[in-house]
Parts: sequence; C-alpha cells; structure tokens
Amino acid sequence: MTLDQDTLRITLLGTGIPNPDINAFGTSTLIEAGDQCVLIDCGRGTAIRLSQAGYPLGVTDTVILSHYHSDHYAGLFDLLMTGTIQQPYSNRGGPLHLFGPPGVQDVAEGAWLATKPDREIRVADSEIDPDHMRVIPHEYAEGEVYNRGGLKIIAIEVDHGEFIRPAYAFRVEYAGRVFVHSHDTRYNENLIRQAQGADVFVHEVAAARAETLAHYPRIQVAIDHHASPTEVGRVFTQTQPKIAMLTHLVMLPPNPMTISEIVSELAEEYSGIVLVAEDLMTIEIGKNISLIPFNHGGSGLQHKPLRNRD
Repeated sequence: MTLDQDTLRITLLGTGIPNPDINAFGTSTLIEAGDQCVLIDCGRGTAIRLSQAGYPLGVTDTVILSHYHSDHYAGLFDLLMTGTIQQPYSNRGGPLHLFGPPGVQDVAEGAWLATKPDREIRVADSEIDPDHMRVIPHEYAEGEVYNRGGLKIIAIEVDHGEFIRPAYAFRVEYAGRVFVHSHDTRYNENLIRQAQGADVFVHEVAAARAETLAHYPRIQVAIDHHASPTEVGRVFTQTQPKIAMLTHLVMLPPNPMTISEIVSELAEEYSGIVLVAEDLMTIEIGKNISLIPFNHGGSGLQHKPLRNRD
C-alpha cells in the first residue's frame, strides 16, 4: 500500500510495559511519511511485530530511543542482527543509525561486542556484510532530531524520574499533520507546551489501588515515575488533541485497576473521547484521521524496504 503524499502513518508496534505480555510488547512506534520510515523506540518483540504488520526488518535504518529503560530498547539487538540477513523478511542494506540521549555510544559499542559471535559465523558463510551489523550512534538533545523528506521529529524533554535524565517525548510533523507521543513521563509542563495542536496525542498512564500500594510498597517506585489518570486528563484538557489515546498502561497486580476505572478517573479532568492503544494499531493522519486495528486492515501491507540515506 502506497501512502498519499500528505498522509502521516503511525503503526503502534508495541504498547506495553516491562511485564512480559503476549498482547502488549515493549514500546515501539513506526513512523511513515512520503519516502521516509523511522522507528521510535525498539522494545521487546519489535522484530516480531514488524513482521506481523507486513514489514521487512530492513524497512528502516533509523531508530530513535526515548530513554534507556529495557522495555524501550531490548528489541534493538534482534532487529540489528536479524535485520542484517539478506532475505526478503529482513534485508537491511547497511548499518543501523541509532539516535539516543547520552549513553548511545555505550549501546553502540556494546552491540558490536554482543553481536560478534553471530556476525563472525555469518561472515564466514559469506551471508552478510559485517558492517551492516554495526550501530552508528548519534547523540541528541531537546529539539529537532530528524528532518528528511518533509518529516520532522522533535524531541521534548520530559520528567521520568531523578535517575532517568534525560528522557524524551516526541512531536512528529509532516505536511501539516502532527502526532505526539509522551513516552514515559510524569505530569510535565514542557510536554504540554509542545504538544499543542496535535491531531493525535498518545500518552502513558499508571495507576494502582491503595491496598496494593500498602501491601507492596515497592510498586510505589513505578507509580512515581509515571502520570496518574487524573494528571493525564489534565494534560489532554490543556492540549485538546483531536484524538486522545492511552498507551503503556501501568496497571500493577495483584488486583490491578481496570481500564474502565482508569478512564473514569481521567474523566474527572477531561471530558473528551479517549481511546486505548493496542499493539499493531495503525493511525493514518491525512484528509481525515483513521485508527485501524490489526484485525481490520492494519496488517499485511508487504512494504518494500525504504532507504532513508544516500
């Protein structure tokens, strides 16, 4: 399927948290616009979700990381190694460009070491070009991270906790379309300022029952790193996106809060329509805004690999 030149397509490959969940893999979002294709975050199972959605793993050579929690980059090494194999399901034609906050150089160097055994076997078999299993690091700060072919991706510094600095949300702009993804953050005024005018705003949320926090005090650490339902409602009220969505739902056991309860709390601050993201959902922002679940057309696209770089 070819995109209209003025359409921004977002595929939510993973919408989950660190908890292993077959229905909600680690955070990963594919951005397509014109001839551009970029992956933001690369959590657990990204390679599987790309394949399910009909994409070869070589569909992009560009990954942008929001921060260094495992559920946002644990899938990078699978994408790096498997993507190098010259088969239709894979077929990346060069190294992987990785944009990240300070620390991205460590990830690149570690990946080169970790992939060495696989790389040496495949090189000996004349199966791959070893340079294609290389990560080329690009350190970024708040502001414009990516600007090619009319697609602009802007990093917004957010507050994900004292020891997770910096961490970033992203504002994606193309042909007058705007998509914003909070990634992991507490209630944050900087995000509110820069999320104005969004067609679609996807925001994380976390909640736990009082009795759960009382019996399992360590859960408080996770809750303190995220936005509560009422805080997310306040964010949506102050930004007024055309479509508001929840993702990365931190609903901790035992006896986790339900989505209905979370949305009910959110409604204390926001009266608009709120949707809940799921893995492999496709968002198309063009002449209108379409949200397509995986089982209703958000898959089987069989894209050809897109080359972002000369």
